[in-house]
Amino acid sequence: MLSLTWGLCFNWEKVYANRMKRLSNGIQNQQNKEMNMRNVTLDGCMKMEKVYLSQVKKLSNGIKNQQNKEMHERKTIWGLYMNMVRVYLNQMKMLSNGIRNQQNKEMPMRKVT
Repeated sequence: MLSLTWGLCFNWEKVYANRMKRLSNGIQNQQNKEMNMRNVTLDGCMKMEKVYLSQVKKLSNGIKNQQNKEMHERKTIWGLYMNMVRVYLNQMKMLSNGIRNQQNKEMPMRKVT
């Protein structure tokens, strides 16, 4: 949850930076509007971080089962992700081997003709 939140925050920062570059040609009202949007977004991210940290502190005060459950969920999600990466890499290897095999088949045919 926290990494997703930070990812969204960083994406907003990138979008903001790109817009400010485009708007730097003198449209002050629009820049001020964008700055206010950025401040609201950043404030929201900071509040979410404070809430997350307070929840972690509460959990660390004795509710180990909840922490273990969340950790298990994260490990499960990470395991699924790693399996997807392995499958993808295997498919890419098979595709590249297939292309090489196809090229090898075509090469002798070209030499014969």
